[in-house]
Amino acid sequence: MLPVVASDPVPSVIVPNQPQPSSSRATIAGPDPAADAQRVLGQIQLNARRYNQAQRHYRQALHLYQNSSSQGEIAAVLQQMGSAAFLQGDTSQARLYYLRALATFTRRHSPAASARIYDQLGELYGSQQQWNRALSSYGRALGLWQKLGWRNETAGTLTAMGLAHQHQHQYSRALYSLRRALRQAQQVRDSTRVGEALGGIAGVYQKLENQAAAAEFYGKALDQLPRNTPAETQARLLEALAVAQRALGNHGAAARFLQQALPLAQRPGAKAQLSRLYQLLADLYRREGNYPQAFVALTRYAGLQDTLFAEQQAAQLAGMRYETELKERKIQLLTKDQPLQQAKLRRQTVLRNALGTVIVLLLILATVLYRSRQNQTRVNRLLRRNNVAITRQKEELVHLNKTKDTLFSIISHDLRSPLSSLYSLLTLLNIGKLPPERLAAHTSRLSTALNNTLTLLDNLLNWSASQMQGSQVRPEVVRLDTLVEEAVALLLGDAERKTIVLLNQVPTQSLVQADLNMMRLVVRNLLSNAIKFTAGGGVVTVSAGRQGKWWEVVVADTGVGIAVADREKVFGRYGPHSTPGTAREKGTGLGLQLCKDFVERNGGQIYFESQSGMGTTFRFTLPVTKAESGKSGVAKPLNVAAVESKSG
Repeated sequence: MLPVVASDPVPSVIVPNQPQPSSSRATIAGPDPAADAQRVLGQIQLNARRYNQAQRHYRQALHLYQNSSSQGEIAAVLQQMGSAAFLQGDTSQARLYYLRALATFTRRHSPAASARIYDQLGELYGSQQQWNRALSSYGRALGLWQKLGWRNETAGTLTAMGLAHQHQHQYSRALYSLRRALRQAQQVRDSTRVGEALGGIAGVYQKLENQAAAAEFYGKALDQLPRNTPAETQARLLEALAVAQRALGNHGAAARFLQQALPLAQRPGAKAQLSRLYQLLADLYRREGNYPQAFVALTRYAGLQDTLFAEQQAAQLAGMRYETELKERKIQLLTKDQPLQQAKLRRQTVLRNALGTVIVLLLILATVLYRSRQNQTRVNRLLRRNNVAITRQKEELVHLNKTKDTLFSIISHDLRSPLSSLYSLLTLLNIGKLPPERLAAHTSRLSTALNNTLTLLDNLLNWSASQMQGSQVRPEVVRLDTLVEEAVALLLGDAERKTIVLLNQVPTQSLVQADLNMMRLVVRNLLSNAIKFTAGGGVVTVSAGRQGKWWEVVVADTGVGIAVADREKVFGRYGPHSTPGTAREKGTGLGLQLCKDFVERNGGQIYFESQSGMGTTFRFTLPVTKAESGKSGVAKPLNVAAVESKSG
């Protein structure tokens, strides 16, 4: 799983290598010498990338091992056949071989062999962009490696998991897995695994457009790679480092790294990589005004592109021939099954006609019953509506009057202070006698006050709209993990400034039925509140768990907690209530009141637990989606994601 750069002209994603033909994939030593010889021949053909010939030898070895009932060797051959099919591009057949081998290894209680199969299945699902299934397979492999205590393999699987998260744009989860991989690799002093993890971290920072951090980690990855690292891997890391340096404006350094990569890319099968290197060099020379060198690089790039195009055309023709053969075999199978399909179709037609007749009769009966009762219930329904409307109007008038009083109280109390400070500062500036150091101090305090005022206005507008206009709830299917990841990314800077660790432990595929915009505000307010009342070095954790037909979301912090006297005021029972944070941050007094309102509008409940000096835990519930409401049981988290501040 050495890190390589994707085939994009601007390499920003680090992905694991596809499985390479190597004799280390399975130990060739069985009880049948003839079968062993066939396996050796298959491995030789696989190393030469002659996949059809390799599969022929593997099938003969499999037949011989089956005759001798050698279950361990049968599973190992099936694993090799899966690798050959995967390299050939037949992922469906490769998956079947892998699963058959996995079943045998599981029966024989071979955890190491099973873990390797799970890793290979993760690579296969990743090639199909099925990232959730890939992460599930990697998770099973990780559990087995950890039970065995094999830190080297644990680091490799964690790196693969981090790269899978990166492909899903879950950058906080990716960094968490890659940093765990780095620690494991450093403990066993495996420079290859350390280089993989560092390269993966660099790729994530490049996706986040933090080119300085990407360049730093790419450089560390190159320093860690051993001398026997494949030339392809070294060239791709140099290319990625050059792209990062170019983005930072260091064109000279970028050109030097590309020149170092060129000799490493001069090998069979590397035309695409060599083409990218010349394209990047041509662009750098053009930017520096070195047009002769740019022309030379561009000419070589054009020649390589022509060669690549011809090779791609040949590969496409071969693929079309392969697909044509598959379609012909499917047509033959369909032709054999045609009489059975026709008989089944006739039975389905008779059944459909009978069901249609029954449905028509039921509809007629329902219509008659409905019309007979319609006149009877009309008058009662109108009376009930009038009574409900009168009661609702009375409640709305009382509520609007209370809302008006609250608005006037907040505007007169919280908006007057920053405006008065701004007026005072402008007055001092007009006088012209304000020393520079006092001007800077006044400006900093005023900036903080105005920032708090903007937050107040944002919550105030949302709250007043929900109170006075009713804020219609628009429920839809919402992924909690994606929603929390968005809020975590938004507040990561605030957490880093206070050196607070922000952990996202929400499981993937946690689907709820709720209003997306309302839930964004709820999660953002709860996280912001937790950061506000947590001192430096603390931890804020977001998690979720399935409770029957509900999802419960938990936001916990290790902060100062809530005083007993203030607990009844938290949700605005006696009007807006606010206390300063650990860094003297000011609040609006409306955030938690707004959270309670929005959660209840979406059919859930919100409550909290707190202990002074030990932190606070807020919990709220949301209904699962209609498609999931019939399923019972408690969902188990598939992954743990964390967002760590750089200083943490």
